[in-house]
Amino acid sequence: MHIVISGQGSVRPDPAPRPHTPPSGPAFTVGSFDAEALLGRRTAQYNHRSAQLAMVACGRALDDAGLQVTDENRDRIGVTLGTAAGSVTGMAEFGTDTFSQPRPHMVAAAKSSHCVLSAPAGAVAIAHGLRGANATVASGPATGLAVLRHAVVMLRAGHADAVVAGASEEFTGPTSWLARAARGPRPQGEGAAAFLLESGDRARAAGRKALAAVAAVHVRAVTGFSAEQFTGSLKRALGEAGVRAPEVSAVVFRHTGVDTVDEAQRGALAGALPEAAQITDEQRIGDCYSAHALLQLAGLLDEARLPAVVVAADPDGLLAVAVLTGVPQ
Repeated sequence: MHIVISGQGSVRPDPAPRPHTPPSGPAFTVGSFDAEALLGRRTAQYNHRSAQLAMVACGRALDDAGLQVTDENRDRIGVTLGTAAGSVTGMAEFGTDTFSQPRPHMVAAAKSSHCVLSAPAGAVAIAHGLRGANATVASGPATGLAVLRHAVVMLRAGHADAVVAGASEEFTGPTSWLARAARGPRPQGEGAAAFLLESGDRARAAGRKALAAVAAVHVRAVTGFSAEQFTGSLKRALGEAGVRAPEVSAVVFRHTGVDTVDEAQRGALAGALPEAAQITDEQRIGDCYSAHALLQLAGLLDEARLPAVVVAADPDGLLAVAVLTGVPQ
């Protein structure tokens, strides 16, 4: 089955970092984001920022595709959403309330549902009336490509006719503390990107224009990172996609912050894709962690830089490669 992207939506951070209080320092945030105006007061009030960003991005992907959600099709439209940890802010606030609020209730029961990993994916489904297969993917910086892989598997297995696949990363006080402790003093970012995935035949039958084909997505565990590991994954993905290295227009990746991994990554990309432009985007969006790869993919589609390769490496032992190609109209 030929899987294509027929709609995309994103909420991008501002192109210049804004000053923030320690420990984060400057961060690339979505300064103009008004959840109440975009989602309504009630929805905004009961969802944390990660879910709010995801709901807006997924709604824009559906609108971009021109897909109307109706009672006839809503049961066959699924959601696969990537996240680092649901909403770290929601967990931190709920935990704080158990100490700071007066007895006997201490915490608001309505907030408990936002402390689970799958809360943003559920919020997206509720907001847009999607009743198909619903999944949450949490794979660190490889999350975005793992989301694409999961969506492709769902479609090929017949579990859905279309899947809204996205990832969201919030920036708040609690997330800045966590990111600083886990990833060091690098500029953080936030945002969300989402795509409507479906078969090429279905998109054509509905009159939807395919923006790109998901030609290959490989996600695998690795033991130790070397240039050979990256090169092997790149060659396997390109081979499956039927794309020759000189044809690749651009390759996007994220610096992991681990020198040995980053050196292996750069060396492999330079050797395997010598003619492709290397793009990291961290100077424009900061480190958006779980949403980084999909925000980069959205940029590639905006610029029509296809065929393209997206690489995401997690120093803890996960390597993901996706190949996107154009679709003959």
